[in-house]
Amino acid sequence: MTNSIKKNYAYSSAYQVLNIIIPLITTPYLSRVIGAEGNGLYTYTYSVASLFNLFAQLGLSNYGVREIASCKEDRVLRSKTFWNIFCMNLISGNLVSALYALYCMTLGNSYYPLCAIWALMIVGSTIDVTWMLNGCQEFKVPTIRNFCTRLASMVFILLFVRDSGDVWAYVLAIAAPTFINALCVWPFVTRYVDFSRPEWREMRRHLKPNLVLFIPIIATSVYNLLDSFMLGSIGDMKDTGYYNYASRITQIPLAFITALGSVVLPKMTEVIAGGRIAEAKGLVRETMWFMEAAAMAFSWGVVAVAPEFVPVFFGPGFDECVILIAALAPTIPLVSATNVMGVQYLVPSRRDRGFTASVVTGATVNFLLNLFVIPQFGAFGASLSTVAAELTVLLVQVWLVHGELEVVRYLREAVPFILIGLIMMLGVRGLAAFLSTIGMGLTVFTIIIEFIAGALLYLGMSAVWVKVSHNQEFKNLLPELARRFGI
Repeated sequence: MTNSIKKNYAYSSAYQVLNIIIPLITTPYLSRVIGAEGNGLYTYTYSVASLFNLFAQLGLSNYGVREIASCKEDRVLRSKTFWNIFCMNLISGNLVSALYALYCMTLGNSYYPLCAIWALMIVGSTIDVTWMLNGCQEFKVPTIRNFCTRLASMVFILLFVRDSGDVWAYVLAIAAPTFINALCVWPFVTRYVDFSRPEWREMRRHLKPNLVLFIPIIATSVYNLLDSFMLGSIGDMKDTGYYNYASRITQIPLAFITALGSVVLPKMTEVIAGGRIAEAKGLVRETMWFMEAAAMAFSWGVVAVAPEFVPVFFGPGFDECVILIAALAPTIPLVSATNVMGVQYLVPSRRDRGFTASVVTGATVNFLLNLFVIPQFGAFGASLSTVAAELTVLLVQVWLVHGELEVVRYLREAVPFILIGLIMMLGVRGLAAFLSTIGMGLTVFTIIIEFIAGALLYLGMSAVWVKVSHNQEFKNLLPELARRFGI
Protein backbone atom coordinates (compact mmCIF):
# COMPACT_ATOMS: atom_id res chain seq x y z
CA MET A 1 0.00 0.00 0.00
CA THR A 2 1.39 3.36 -0.99
CA ASN A 3 -0.61 5.77 1.17
CA SER A 4 0.72 6.65 4.60
CA ILE A 5 -1.35 6.97 7.74
CA LYS A 6 -0.38 10.63 7.79
CA LYS A 7 -2.10 11.36 4.47
CA ASN A 8 -5.06 9.13 5.22
CA TYR A 9 -5.72 10.77 8.58
CA ALA A 10 -5.32 14.19 6.98
CA TYR A 11 -7.92 13.32 4.32
CA SER A 12 -10.28 11.77 6.86
CA SER A 13 -9.88 14.66 9.31
CA ALA A 14 -10.41 17.24 6.58
CA TYR A 15 -13.71 15.61 5.69
CA GLN A 16 -14.75 15.53 9.34
CA VAL A 17 -14.01 19.25 9.58
CA LEU A 18 -16.42 19.73 6.69
CA ASN A 19 -18.93 17.58 8.57
CA ILE A 20 -18.61 19.98 11.49
CA ILE A 21 -18.95 23.14 9.41
CA ILE A 22 -21.94 22.13 7.25
CA PRO A 23 -24.30 21.29 10.15
CA LEU A 24 -23.41 24.65 11.67
CA ILE A 25 -24.94 26.16 8.52
CA THR A 26 -27.83 23.82 7.74
CA THR A 27 -29.10 22.85 11.21
CA PRO A 28 -30.15 26.34 12.41
CA TYR A 29 -31.70 26.94 8.99
CA LEU A 30 -33.67 23.68 9.06
CA SER A 31 -34.75 24.06 12.69
CA ARG A 32 -36.43 27.35 11.76
CA VAL A 33 -37.81 26.30 8.37
CA ILE A 34 -39.21 22.80 8.97
CA GLY A 35 -39.30 22.92 12.80
CA ALA A 36 -39.09 20.12 15.32
CA GLU A 37 -42.07 18.25 13.84
CA GLY A 38 -40.69 18.34 10.31
CA ASN A 39 -37.32 17.16 11.56
CA GLY A 40 -39.07 14.42 13.53
CA LEU A 41 -40.76 13.23 10.34
CA TYR A 42 -37.42 13.22 8.55
CA THR A 43 -35.78 11.35 11.44
CA TYR A 44 -38.54 8.74 11.69
CA THR A 45 -38.51 7.84 7.97
CA TYR A 46 -34.71 7.91 7.98
CA SER A 47 -34.54 5.50 10.92
CA VAL A 48 -36.74 2.97 9.07
CA ALA A 49 -34.85 3.30 5.77
CA SER A 50 -31.53 3.03 7.60
CA LEU A 51 -32.50 -0.31 9.11
CA PHE A 52 -33.05 -1.69 5.61
CA ASN A 53 -29.87 0.04 4.47
CA LEU A 54 -27.86 -1.79 7.11
CA PHE A 55 -28.93 -5.13 5.66
CA ALA A 56 -28.00 -3.89 2.18
CA GLN A 57 -24.48 -3.09 3.39
CA LEU A 58 -24.08 -6.11 5.69
CA GLY A 59 -20.77 -5.93 7.57
CA LEU A 60 -18.58 -4.63 4.76
CA SER A 61 -17.52 -1.47 6.56
CA ASN A 62 -15.35 -3.70 8.76
CA TYR A 63 -15.20 -7.12 7.09
CA GLY A 64 -14.52 -5.84 3.56
CA VAL A 65 -11.77 -3.49 4.74
CA ARG A 66 -10.12 -6.23 6.79
CA GLU A 67 -10.21 -8.85 4.02
CA ILE A 68 -8.82 -6.49 1.39
CA ALA A 69 -6.10 -5.27 3.77
CA SER A 70 -5.17 -8.89 4.51
CA CYS A 71 -4.37 -9.43 0.81
CA LYS A 72 -1.48 -6.96 1.15
CA GLU A 73 0.21 -6.49 -2.27
CA ASP A 74 -1.17 -9.67 -3.86
CA ARG A 75 -3.28 -8.18 -6.69
CA VAL A 76 -4.58 -11.56 -7.88
CA LEU A 77 -5.82 -12.51 -4.41
CA ARG A 78 -7.19 -9.01 -3.87
CA SER A 79 -9.14 -9.16 -7.15
CA LYS A 80 -10.59 -12.55 -6.33
CA THR A 81 -11.54 -11.44 -2.83
CA PHE A 82 -13.12 -8.21 -4.04
CA TRP A 83 -15.36 -9.65 -6.73
CA ASN A 84 -16.62 -12.50 -4.57
CA ILE A 85 -17.44 -10.19 -1.67
CA PHE A 86 -19.06 -7.61 -3.95
CA CYS A 87 -21.27 -10.14 -5.75
CA MET A 88 -22.29 -11.67 -2.45
CA ASN A 89 -23.34 -8.23 -1.23
CA LEU A 90 -25.06 -7.41 -4.55
CA ILE A 91 -27.35 -10.41 -4.18
CA SER A 92 -28.31 -9.59 -0.61
CA GLY A 93 -28.67 -5.88 -1.44
CA ASN A 94 -31.10 -6.55 -4.29
CA LEU A 95 -33.19 -8.71 -1.97
CA VAL A 96 -33.25 -5.96 0.67
CA SER A 97 -34.21 -3.35 -1.97
CA ALA A 98 -37.18 -5.51 -3.01
CA LEU A 99 -38.31 -5.87 0.62
CA TYR A 100 -38.02 -2.12 1.16
CA ALA A 101 -40.15 -1.47 -1.93
CA LEU A 102 -42.78 -3.78 -0.42
CA TYR A 103 -42.58 -1.83 2.86
CA CYS A 104 -43.07 1.48 1.03
CA MET A 105 -46.28 0.20 -0.58
CA THR A 106 -47.70 -1.24 2.64
CA LEU A 107 -46.62 -0.15 6.12
CA GLY A 108 -44.84 2.97 4.86
CA ASN A 109 -47.76 4.09 2.71
CA SER A 110 -48.53 7.04 5.03
CA TYR A 111 -45.13 8.53 4.23
CA TYR A 112 -44.79 7.03 0.75
CA PRO A 113 -43.06 9.97 -1.04
CA LEU A 114 -40.36 10.24 1.62
CA CYS A 115 -39.89 6.47 1.88
CA ALA A 116 -39.56 6.20 -1.91
CA ILE A 117 -36.82 8.85 -1.99
CA TRP A 118 -34.88 7.01 0.75
CA ALA A 119 -34.67 4.04 -1.64
CA LEU A 120 -31.82 5.89 -3.39
CA MET A 121 -29.73 5.45 -0.25
CA ILE A 122 -30.38 1.70 -0.11
CA VAL A 123 -29.54 1.10 -3.78
CA GLY A 124 -26.43 3.28 -3.45
CA SER A 125 -25.18 1.31 -0.45
CA THR A 126 -25.68 -1.96 -2.34
CA ILE A 127 -23.29 -0.98 -5.12
CA ASP A 128 -20.86 1.11 -3.05
CA VAL A 129 -17.33 -0.37 -2.91
CA THR A 130 -15.62 2.32 -0.84
CA TRP A 131 -14.65 -0.51 1.54
CA MET A 132 -12.28 -1.83 -1.12
CA LEU A 133 -10.47 1.52 -1.39
CA ASN A 134 -10.25 1.81 2.39
CA GLY A 135 -8.79 -1.69 2.58
CA CYS A 136 -6.09 -0.54 0.15
CA GLN A 137 -5.49 2.47 2.43
CA GLU A 138 -6.76 4.78 -0.30
CA PHE A 139 -8.65 7.63 1.36
CA LYS A 140 -8.03 10.45 -1.09
CA VAL A 141 -10.64 9.44 -3.69
CA PRO A 142 -13.50 8.81 -1.22
CA THR A 143 -12.72 12.02 0.64
CA ILE A 144 -12.71 14.24 -2.46
CA ARG A 145 -15.92 12.55 -3.60
CA ASN A 146 -17.57 13.08 -0.23
CA PHE A 147 -16.46 16.71 -0.16
CA CYS A 148 -18.16 17.44 -3.47
CA THR A 149 -21.44 15.65 -2.77
CA ARG A 150 -21.63 17.02 0.79
CA LEU A 151 -21.26 20.59 -0.46
CA ALA A 152 -23.83 19.95 -3.20
CA SER A 153 -26.20 18.56 -0.58
CA MET A 154 -25.86 21.72 1.52
CA VAL A 155 -26.52 23.99 -1.46
CA PHE A 156 -29.57 21.92 -2.42
CA ILE A 157 -30.99 22.22 1.11
CA LEU A 158 -30.52 25.99 1.19
CA LEU A 159 -32.09 26.43 -2.26
CA PHE A 160 -35.05 24.06 -2.15
CA VAL A 161 -36.06 23.58 1.50
CA ARG A 162 -38.16 26.69 1.95
CA ASP A 163 -40.96 25.71 4.36
CA SER A 164 -42.38 22.84 6.44
CA GLY A 165 -43.78 21.20 3.31
CA ASP A 166 -40.33 20.70 1.81
CA VAL A 167 -39.23 17.78 3.97
CA TRP A 168 -39.04 15.76 0.73
CA ALA A 169 -36.28 18.06 -0.56
CA TYR A 170 -34.35 17.59 2.68
CA VAL A 171 -34.64 13.80 2.31
CA LEU A 172 -33.52 13.97 -1.33
CA ALA A 173 -30.51 16.10 -0.38
CA ILE A 174 -29.35 13.37 2.03
CA ALA A 175 -30.35 10.22 0.10
CA ALA A 176 -29.15 11.15 -3.39
CA PRO A 177 -25.46 11.69 -2.44
CA THR A 178 -25.21 8.08 -1.23
CA PHE A 179 -26.22 6.85 -4.68
CA ILE A 180 -23.97 9.36 -6.46
CA ASN A 181 -21.03 8.51 -4.19
CA ALA A 182 -21.36 4.83 -5.07
CA LEU A 183 -21.21 5.56 -8.79
CA CYS A 184 -18.20 7.86 -8.41
CA VAL A 185 -16.02 5.10 -6.90
CA TRP A 186 -16.24 2.63 -9.77
CA PRO A 187 -13.93 4.43 -12.25
CA PHE A 188 -11.10 3.94 -9.71
CA VAL A 189 -11.69 0.24 -9.04
CA THR A 190 -9.34 -0.94 -11.82
CA ARG A 191 -6.41 0.77 -10.11
CA TYR A 192 -6.47 -1.92 -7.44
CA VAL A 193 -8.24 -4.98 -8.86
CA ASP A 194 -8.77 -6.81 -12.14
CA PHE A 195 -11.90 -8.66 -13.05
CA SER A 196 -12.12 -12.12 -11.53
CA ARG A 197 -15.07 -14.40 -12.18
CA PRO A 198 -16.98 -14.79 -8.92
CA GLU A 199 -17.65 -18.31 -7.66
CA TRP A 200 -20.66 -19.32 -5.63
CA ARG A 201 -18.53 -21.40 -3.28
CA GLU A 202 -16.27 -18.40 -2.55
CA MET A 203 -19.23 -16.08 -2.06
CA ARG A 204 -20.69 -18.48 0.47
CA ARG A 205 -17.32 -18.68 2.24
CA HIS A 206 -17.40 -14.92 2.85
CA LEU A 207 -21.04 -14.87 3.92
CA LYS A 208 -20.75 -16.34 7.41
CA PRO A 209 -17.80 -14.26 8.73
CA ASN A 210 -19.36 -11.18 7.14
CA LEU A 211 -22.61 -11.86 8.98
CA VAL A 212 -20.68 -12.29 12.23
CA LEU A 213 -19.30 -8.76 11.86
CA PHE A 214 -22.69 -7.56 10.63
CA ILE A 215 -24.28 -8.42 13.97
CA PRO A 216 -22.41 -5.72 15.95
CA ILE A 217 -23.03 -3.21 13.17
CA ILE A 218 -26.75 -3.85 13.19
CA ALA A 219 -26.76 -3.89 16.98
CA THR A 220 -24.92 -0.56 17.18
CA SER A 221 -27.17 1.00 14.60
CA VAL A 222 -30.26 -0.41 16.22
CA TYR A 223 -29.59 1.34 19.49
CA ASN A 224 -28.68 4.51 17.58
CA LEU A 225 -31.77 4.37 15.37
CA LEU A 226 -34.06 2.61 17.82
CA ASP A 227 -34.22 5.67 20.05
CA SER A 228 -35.61 7.76 17.19
CA PHE A 229 -37.91 4.98 16.02
CA MET A 230 -39.30 4.29 19.50
CA LEU A 231 -39.65 8.00 20.26
CA GLY A 232 -41.64 8.42 17.04
CA SER A 233 -43.78 5.37 17.80
CA ILE A 234 -44.26 5.66 21.59
CA GLY A 235 -43.76 9.39 22.07
CA ASP A 236 -44.31 12.15 19.51
CA MET A 237 -42.52 13.70 16.55
CA LYS A 238 -41.43 16.76 18.55
CA ASP A 239 -39.60 14.59 21.08
CA THR A 240 -37.98 12.78 18.17
CA GLY A 241 -36.87 16.10 16.71
CA TYR A 242 -35.42 17.34 20.00
CA TYR A 243 -33.50 14.11 20.48
CA ASN A 244 -32.19 14.15 16.92
CA TYR A 245 -30.89 17.71 17.22
CA ALA A 246 -29.18 17.04 20.56
CA SER A 247 -27.69 13.79 19.28
CA ARG A 248 -26.43 15.54 16.16
CA ILE A 249 -24.49 18.08 18.24
CA THR A 250 -22.71 15.39 20.29
CA GLN A 251 -21.94 13.36 17.16
CA ILE A 252 -20.13 16.23 15.44
CA PRO A 253 -16.98 16.09 17.63
CA LEU A 254 -17.29 12.31 17.91
CA ALA A 255 -17.03 11.96 14.14
CA PHE A 256 -13.83 14.01 14.14
CA ILE A 257 -12.24 11.98 16.94
CA THR A 258 -13.12 8.57 15.53
CA ALA A 259 -11.82 9.55 12.09
CA LEU A 260 -8.56 8.12 13.39
CA GLY A 261 -10.20 4.73 13.77
CA SER A 262 -11.06 4.45 10.09
CA VAL A 263 -7.41 4.83 9.06
CA VAL A 264 -5.98 2.72 11.88
CA LEU A 265 -8.12 -0.36 11.05
CA PRO A 266 -6.30 -1.37 7.83
CA LYS A 267 -2.93 -0.48 9.38
CA MET A 268 -3.69 -2.49 12.52
CA THR A 269 -4.80 -5.44 10.38
CA GLU A 270 -1.47 -5.32 8.56
CA VAL A 271 0.52 -5.11 11.84
CA ILE A 272 -1.33 -7.98 13.53
CA ALA A 273 -1.22 -10.13 10.38
CA GLY A 274 2.54 -9.65 10.44
CA GLY A 275 2.74 -10.95 14.02
CA ARG A 276 3.93 -7.60 15.44
CA ILE A 277 1.77 -7.81 18.57
CA ALA A 278 3.91 -5.48 20.70
CA GLU A 279 3.66 -2.80 18.02
CA ALA A 280 -0.10 -3.32 17.85
CA LYS A 281 -0.49 -2.84 21.61
CA GLY A 282 1.66 0.28 21.49
CA LEU A 283 -0.54 1.65 18.71
CA VAL A 284 -3.64 0.95 20.82
CA ARG A 285 -2.23 2.89 23.77
CA GLU A 286 -1.22 5.84 21.65
CA THR A 287 -4.56 6.16 19.89
CA MET A 288 -6.44 5.65 23.18
CA TRP A 289 -4.51 8.48 24.82
CA PHE A 290 -5.06 10.82 21.90
CA MET A 291 -8.77 10.03 21.47
CA GLU A 292 -9.65 10.23 25.16
CA ALA A 293 -7.78 13.51 25.64
CA ALA A 294 -9.74 14.99 22.74
CA ALA A 295 -13.00 13.31 23.81
CA MET A 296 -12.91 14.82 27.30
CA ALA A 297 -12.38 18.28 25.84
CA PHE A 298 -15.36 17.95 23.50
CA SER A 299 -17.58 16.21 26.04
CA TRP A 300 -17.22 18.87 28.73
CA GLY A 301 -17.07 21.56 26.04
CA VAL A 302 -20.51 20.88 24.55
CA VAL A 303 -22.00 20.88 28.06
CA ALA A 304 -20.29 24.20 28.81
CA VAL A 305 -21.61 26.10 25.79
CA ALA A 306 -25.01 24.38 25.37
CA PRO A 307 -27.11 26.98 27.32
CA GLU A 308 -26.02 29.72 24.91
CA PHE A 309 -25.48 27.55 21.84
CA VAL A 310 -28.97 26.00 21.66
CA PRO A 311 -31.10 29.19 21.52
CA VAL A 312 -28.69 30.86 19.09
CA PHE A 313 -28.17 27.81 16.91
CA PHE A 314 -31.64 26.24 16.85
CA GLY A 315 -33.79 29.28 17.58
CA PRO A 316 -36.66 29.63 20.06
CA GLY A 317 -38.56 26.58 21.25
CA PHE A 318 -35.63 24.16 21.57
CA ASP A 319 -34.66 24.72 25.21
CA GLU A 320 -35.13 21.01 25.93
CA CYS A 321 -32.05 20.29 23.80
CA VAL A 322 -29.78 21.84 26.47
CA ILE A 323 -30.42 19.08 29.00
CA LEU A 324 -30.41 16.43 26.27
CA ILE A 325 -26.95 17.52 25.09
CA ALA A 326 -25.67 17.31 28.67
CA ALA A 327 -27.20 13.85 29.05
CA LEU A 328 -25.66 12.58 25.79
CA ALA A 329 -22.20 14.17 26.31
CA PRO A 330 -20.73 11.10 28.12
CA THR A 331 -21.17 9.08 24.94
CA ILE A 332 -18.24 10.97 23.38
CA PRO A 333 -15.46 9.47 25.60
CA LEU A 334 -17.33 6.14 25.87
CA VAL A 335 -17.61 5.65 22.11
CA SER A 336 -14.01 6.82 21.64
CA ALA A 337 -12.79 4.11 24.01
CA THR A 338 -14.88 1.35 22.45
CA ASN A 339 -13.72 2.44 19.02
CA VAL A 340 -10.12 1.82 20.07
CA MET A 341 -10.65 -1.51 21.85
CA GLY A 342 -13.34 -2.82 19.52
CA VAL A 343 -12.83 -1.55 15.98
CA GLN A 344 -9.07 -0.97 16.24
CA TYR A 345 -8.08 -4.06 18.23
CA LEU A 346 -10.71 -6.81 18.44
CA VAL A 347 -11.74 -6.63 14.76
CA PRO A 348 -8.19 -6.66 13.27
CA SER A 349 -7.37 -9.49 15.73
CA ARG A 350 -10.32 -11.44 14.28
CA ARG A 351 -11.99 -11.53 17.68
CA ASP A 352 -15.32 -11.08 15.95
CA ARG A 353 -17.40 -13.05 18.45
CA GLY A 354 -16.21 -10.98 21.39
CA PHE A 355 -16.74 -7.72 19.53
CA THR A 356 -20.21 -8.90 18.52
CA ALA A 357 -21.09 -9.91 22.07
CA SER A 358 -20.15 -6.48 23.43
CA VAL A 359 -22.31 -4.57 20.98
CA VAL A 360 -25.27 -6.96 21.14
CA THR A 361 -25.24 -6.66 24.93
CA GLY A 362 -25.28 -2.86 24.66
CA ALA A 363 -28.14 -2.94 22.14
CA THR A 364 -30.16 -5.22 24.41
CA VAL A 365 -29.66 -2.89 27.38
CA ASN A 366 -30.71 0.06 25.26
CA PHE A 367 -33.88 -1.61 23.99
CA LEU A 368 -35.02 -2.84 27.39
CA LEU A 369 -34.38 0.50 29.08
CA ASN A 370 -36.20 2.37 26.30
CA LEU A 371 -39.35 0.34 26.95
CA PHE A 372 -39.47 1.74 30.49
CA VAL A 373 -37.97 5.23 30.24
CA ILE A 374 -39.34 6.61 26.96
CA PRO A 375 -43.03 6.50 28.04
CA GLN A 376 -42.04 8.13 31.34
CA PHE A 377 -39.29 10.60 30.37
CA GLY A 378 -39.44 10.87 26.57
CA ALA A 379 -36.28 12.14 24.87
CA PHE A 380 -34.40 12.48 28.16
CA GLY A 381 -35.06 8.81 28.91
CA ALA A 382 -33.81 7.82 25.45
CA SER A 383 -30.61 9.81 26.11
CA LEU A 384 -29.97 7.98 29.38
CA SER A 385 -30.57 4.64 27.65
CA THR A 386 -27.98 5.50 25.01
CA VAL A 387 -25.35 6.36 27.63
CA ALA A 388 -26.11 3.12 29.53
CA ALA A 389 -25.75 1.13 26.30
CA GLU A 390 -22.37 2.66 25.44
CA LEU A 391 -21.12 2.06 28.98
CA THR A 392 -22.22 -1.58 28.74
CA VAL A 393 -20.31 -2.05 25.48
CA LEU A 394 -17.18 -0.59 27.08
CA LEU A 395 -17.41 -2.80 30.18
CA VAL A 396 -17.79 -5.96 28.10
CA GLN A 397 -14.81 -5.01 25.92
CA VAL A 398 -12.71 -4.22 28.99
CA TRP A 399 -13.48 -7.69 30.30
CA LEU A 400 -12.49 -9.22 26.94
CA VAL A 401 -9.09 -7.52 26.72
CA HIS A 402 -8.17 -7.08 30.40
CA GLY A 403 -5.44 -9.74 30.23
CA GLU A 404 -3.91 -8.34 27.04
CA LEU A 405 -4.20 -4.57 27.09
CA GLU A 406 -3.24 -2.25 29.94
CA VAL A 407 -6.79 -1.12 30.65
CA VAL A 408 -5.99 0.17 34.14
CA ARG A 409 -3.24 2.36 32.68
CA TYR A 410 -5.66 3.74 30.07
CA LEU A 411 -8.15 4.65 32.79
CA ARG A 412 -5.46 6.22 34.96
CA GLU A 413 -4.19 8.34 32.08
CA ALA A 414 -7.73 9.54 31.30
CA VAL A 415 -8.52 10.72 34.86
CA PRO A 416 -6.51 13.99 34.65
CA PHE A 417 -8.35 14.93 31.45
CA ILE A 418 -11.70 14.29 33.15
CA LEU A 419 -10.75 16.73 35.93
CA ILE A 420 -9.29 19.26 33.50
CA GLY A 421 -12.48 19.09 31.43
CA LEU A 422 -14.63 19.64 34.53
CA ILE A 423 -12.59 22.71 35.54
CA MET A 424 -12.83 24.01 31.98
CA MET A 425 -16.63 23.58 31.97
CA LEU A 426 -16.98 25.44 35.29
CA GLY A 427 -14.71 28.20 33.99
CA VAL A 428 -16.80 28.64 30.84
CA ARG A 429 -20.02 28.77 32.85
CA GLY A 430 -18.45 31.39 35.10
CA LEU A 431 -17.45 33.37 32.02
CA ALA A 432 -21.01 33.09 30.67
CA ALA A 433 -22.39 34.50 33.92
CA PHE A 434 -19.92 37.39 33.77
CA LEU A 435 -20.78 38.18 30.13
CA SER A 436 -24.45 38.21 31.07
CA THR A 437 -23.86 40.70 33.91
CA ILE A 438 -22.12 43.15 31.59
CA GLY A 439 -25.04 43.05 29.16
CA MET A 440 -23.80 40.70 26.45
CA GLY A 441 -26.82 38.85 25.10
CA LEU A 442 -27.13 35.52 23.34
CA THR A 443 -25.15 36.02 20.15
CA VAL A 444 -22.73 34.09 17.97
CA PHE A 445 -19.98 36.35 19.33
CA THR A 446 -20.75 35.20 22.88
CA ILE A 447 -20.44 31.56 21.85
CA ILE A 448 -17.15 32.23 20.06
CA ILE A 449 -15.74 33.88 23.21
CA GLU A 450 -16.79 30.91 25.33
CA PHE A 451 -15.35 28.43 22.82
CA ILE A 452 -11.98 30.16 22.59
CA ALA A 453 -11.74 30.61 26.37
CA GLY A 454 -12.63 26.96 26.97
CA ALA A 455 -10.15 25.70 24.38
CA LEU A 456 -7.30 27.82 25.77
CA LEU A 457 -8.10 26.78 29.34
CA TYR A 458 -8.21 23.07 28.48
CA LEU A 459 -5.05 23.12 26.37
CA GLY A 460 -3.19 25.22 28.93
CA MET A 461 -4.06 23.00 31.88
CA SER A 462 -3.27 19.87 29.84
CA ALA A 463 0.15 21.21 28.90
CA VAL A 464 0.90 22.11 32.53
CA TRP A 465 -0.16 18.69 33.78
CA VAL A 466 2.01 16.86 31.24
CA LYS A 467 4.97 19.03 32.22
CA VAL A 468 4.64 18.56 35.98
CA SER A 469 3.59 14.89 35.93
CA HIS A 470 7.26 13.78 36.06
CA ASN A 471 6.31 10.76 33.94
CA GLN A 472 8.93 10.78 31.21
CA GLU A 473 7.27 7.98 29.31
CA PHE A 474 3.96 9.83 29.28
CA LYS A 475 5.57 13.14 28.34
CA ASN A 476 7.13 11.43 25.34
CA LEU A 477 3.84 9.88 24.28
CA LEU A 478 2.55 12.82 22.22
CA PRO A 479 5.80 13.22 20.24
CA GLU A 480 5.86 9.45 19.73
CA LEU A 481 2.26 9.53 18.50
CA ALA A 482 3.11 12.31 16.07
CA ARG A 483 6.18 10.39 14.87
CA ARG A 484 4.30 7.15 14.34
CA PHE A 485 1.48 8.79 12.43
CA GLY A 486 3.80 11.13 10.57
CA ILE A 487 1.96 14.20 11.84
